[in-house]
Amino acid sequence: MIHYIHLRTIAQATEDPEKVRSALKLLLPPPGQLAKKDSITVHETVTTGYHGNSIIVMEAELKKNKDCQYVVDLIREHLGPAGISQLAAELPQRVDDDCTLYIRFNKQEAYLGKLMTTTKSDSILVRIKIKAYPARADKAIQVALSLLGEGD
Repeated sequence: MIHYIHLRTIAQATEDPEKVRSALKLLLPPPGQLAKKDSITVHETVTTGYHGNSIIVMEAELKKNKDCQYVVDLIREHLGPAGISQLAAELPQRVDDDCTLYIRFNKQEAYLGKLMTTTKSDSILVRIKIKAYPARADKAIQVALSLLGEGD
């Protein structure tokens, strides 16, 4: 049902990179629950902002079914029925023509161990590439609904 899940966030020069890593790791399966040892790696790229400030881009990609299912289950658990219903209602705006579902989570709340959706850019961006046949947005929305437990 999922091709892969891509996670991305940034640590600004004013942020503690360890805290940002911790927030990102909330969305990753713990080492003991990985589908395969070392199946997920967090890649970090150091770049420079417009004013010369240091920015660290942190990215991870999950490709194994077990790892992807862990993330979906975690999202369902943290958002609860009301949050999932809200997310399901927004699927037409969140799924593009390439069958990718976009969700942003509040980075500060993730650091505190909670997942809350946000519309702000300073967040953890989750891109879920959905397997849909034929590969169209309407089919991807149906698959996303079933992933979220709303299509039953």
